[in-house]
Amino acid sequence: GADDVPRAKPAPDGLLQAFRAIGDDVDARTTAYIGDAPSDGAAARAAGCVSIGVNWGSHDLSSADAFDVVFASVDELERAFFGE
Repeated sequence: GADDVPRAKPAPDGLLQAFRAIGDDVDARTTAYIGDAPSDGAAARAAGCVSIGVNWGSHDLSSADAFDVVFASVDELERAFFGE
């Protein structure tokens, strides 16, 4: 959580800490971070990740530019990842 890192989102500290915990073979450039708030998108970008927004959480992201892509539903996200 935010109390476990020097800087909370939108700083990338939490994501970078998670990468270190997973192991040295994590490459942010091939990692996607999914979030429901603009600060999630900003943290993902700051960490070098692909930023994916989901528009069924705490914020209306329909016009947010903090994400590389925004999905409107779980079904839409599932189709993007796994196909029809």
